[in-house]
Order: sequence, then structure tokens, then C-alpha cells
Amino acid sequence: MKKLLPLCALLTGMLCTLASCNNDDQPDILPGNGNVPEAILEQFKKQFPDAQNVTWENQADGYYTASFTTDDNPQSHNTAWFNGHGYWDMTNYEIPFTTVPQAVKEAFEASDYGQSGSGWRVDDEVDVLERNGNETLYVIEVQKRENGKETEIDLYFTASGILVKELADGDNYNRYEDYLPQQPAGDIQTWLENSPYKDAGIIDIEREDEGTEVELIYNGLKVEILFNHNQQWVYTKTEYKRRNQSQVPETILNAIQASQAWQNGYTRLEDIDFYETSLSENFYCIELENRFDDDVKIYIDENGNLLDQRPDIGNGNEGQGGIPVENDIKTFIETNYPGAIILEKDYDHGLLEVEIRHEGREKEIRFNGHNEWLSSEWDVRINELPDAVKQALNDNGYRPDDDKATYMETPDGMWYEIEAYKDRHEWTIYIHPDGIILDAKLDD
Repeated sequence: MKKLLPLCALLTGMLCTLASCNNDDQPDILPGNGNVPEAILEQFKKQFPDAQNVTWENQADGYYTASFTTDDNPQSHNTAWFNGHGYWDMTNYEIPFTTVPQAVKEAFEASDYGQSGSGWRVDDEVDVLERNGNETLYVIEVQKRENGKETEIDLYFTASGILVKELADGDNYNRYEDYLPQQPAGDIQTWLENSPYKDAGIIDIEREDEGTEVELIYNGLKVEILFNHNQQWVYTKTEYKRRNQSQVPETILNAIQASQAWQNGYTRLEDIDFYETSLSENFYCIELENRFDDDVKIYIDENGNLLDQRPDIGNGNEGQGGIPVENDIKTFIETNYPGAIILEKDYDHGLLEVEIRHEGREKEIRFNGHNEWLSSEWDVRINELPDAVKQALNDNGYRPDDDKATYMETPDGMWYEIEAYKDRHEWTIYIHPDGIILDAKLDD
């Protein structure tokens, strides 16, 4: 990802700001048994016979939760979730990091957060989300202090060591309501039962007005399947990380290395996503980085042919565009980028990245764990730069070394990021649209 200006260090601070709580949303506290239905109490006692210090809460969504400790681990905080029908759905509890499954430990150590010298510190305790009928998740918290600000990221791993989500200072407060197990229904259930994914482990099911997104694990890979508002299949995305490159066809890997982006120094493979679609040909989306952490995406069809642009896969809803996102993010995009089509969403380094197509450009919008807007960026041609920017570059002896620049917007301001040459050195120039050079960094 692109590195932002030092003057925008407040973005890191925003990641550390906790959202305020509305007292009206707080659950009713029911010490001891309170008014908990007898069926739930019986199920709880049967499932957790050694529970101690039990406190019940009546959640607004109809769930009852029991917080308790156990004799074998009196320091651990456990919470069990029971639905209104008296059935157990989820338990979250703590274990020492040293006792996580070996696959989880190895996957963490292989990630950017577990590398020696990365600066990330891992918490001693790991939250475990054991869920009825859905994949068990291990939540590892890491912290890093930069520019005087502390950033925390929650990493969600499956028991087999697949990193399925990175969330910067998420809004769960160790309650994890969003991870209560879900099961497909209706035409979606029928489609899955007749697909190769019928026995796959479910991570999450997200339902929004535009459609339903099912996340699952299949053959050791994370798979996202999108259905439209009529529960009709739109596309399937399979995610290949760096460690899964051996599963990518050799023709695709060869096409990546033959691409212009690779020849221009973007030789670090970050992600490879394979799309099977109902509206266009199947294709691969590949994210590459260079040594300056700048990134670029290229698109290749199944036969290894480089595509000029991302195929339009839509969401399968007549008169609508985009994949489902939460309502507050949808409102932000509709307000600030009217008419935009949401192409993709993903988590990277703890931030939610939403890609849109707006006014003929692909733009990337980032949000933190509270769905608060952090930044937007998109590419522009050098000849599209304001005259004041072109003049400032010329007056200061900078010569752009590429045909494009990056336009950035944040709550703190806006600027262009331009790679340029001066005195036989490569520079990254940060310049305001009115021509004021905000910063210039020598690329070592």
C-alpha cells in the first residue's frame, strides 16, 4: 500500500479512537439466573457443568449470554451465547498465545505481523470463538507504536491457519456479536448443497439490501460467494495468498512475470484472486507491490492473457450496482461519490478497502474498524494535473518519471503523489492541488 505523508499521521491516531457507546443499546444485566428461560439454564448447566461466577445478560437481539469462569482456568473470561430457542450458538474464551494450534502459530509467524523486526507486538492472550456449525476462529491481537500513536489490529485465523480477516481496532469490544454462527437458507442453501462447497466450513454470512455474501473455507483457501437480492449466484472469488502460489496455474504466474508492471519493478506478489462470474469471463485479479510499497493491480483471463481493465461483474441486480456493504459505508459512498459502483471490498493491514468505479475511474476508499472514512485515492494522468501543480514541478526541477500520479483525499486534506526525477535521483513529491509542495522524499 502507498505510504501517506507524515503530516497525515493523524490517520493512525484515528485507528486508536474508540467509538462511543449508546446507553440505549446496552443489554439488561441479569445477575445469577435472573429471568433466563429454564431451557437455556438447563442447556448451559449441561454444557458447562464447572462454570463459576456466572452472570447473565439479556441482549437486544434476543440472545442470552452467560459470562463465567471455570475451575481449570479461573483467569479466563468466558462468554456463552444462547438463542431464544434455548440452543447454544457460540462461546468465546481466552487461551495463552503459546497454546494456539500449531497451524495458527505458523501462519501468524509467516504473516507480515509475525516477522522478526516488523515492530508488531503480539498479545499474550488469544480470543477463541467456538461456533455452532461455523468455523472456529482464533483472534490474535497485535500492537505497534508509530509516530507517537498506538495501532491495534485483530487477526482472525481459522484452526487450519487461514487468515480470514484483519480488523484495526474493531467495534467488537470482545463481544463478537457479528460472529454469531449463521446458516444459508432458501435458494442460497440449495445452490450451495449442489455445489462443490456443500461441505465447506462457513466463516460468515453477510446480508445487505443488495445481496448476500457467503464466506467459507474450501481446499485450504478462503472463498467468497455473492448472491443478488433474489438469491441468485453472481460470482465466486477464491483468494490465493503468497503461501498459496503453488496452487495458481503456471500459465498465470508466467503471465504475471511477463506483464509490464512486473518489468517496472512490481515484483512482490501480494494477492491473487480468481473470479468465476455469471456476467463475464472468469479472470484473475493480481495485486503487486514494488520496493517502495506502492501497489498496482493487473487482470489476467483464465488462458493467461493480460486484460486492459477489470471485467465488469456487477452484482446481478437489475438497475443496481455493486456488492453489498454495511449501510453507513454505503451512505458515505452514495453521498461523496454519487453513481459509484462498488467493485470489491477487502481487509488489508486492518483497514477495510472498498474499490469503486466512479466517473470512469477506479477509486479505493479506506475505512477503519468503526467504518470511519480514512482516505480515498485514485490514479490520474500527468496531463490531467492542475496547471499550478505542473508549474510547481517544473519550477523546482522535478520531471515526472511516469505517465500517472495518485490523487489522495483524507479528512486532513488532499494532495497529489508524484514519482519524479531530479539531479539523477528518484523522488516522491507530495503536492497540493494549488501547487504548494507539501513534502519531497528521496527514494533510496
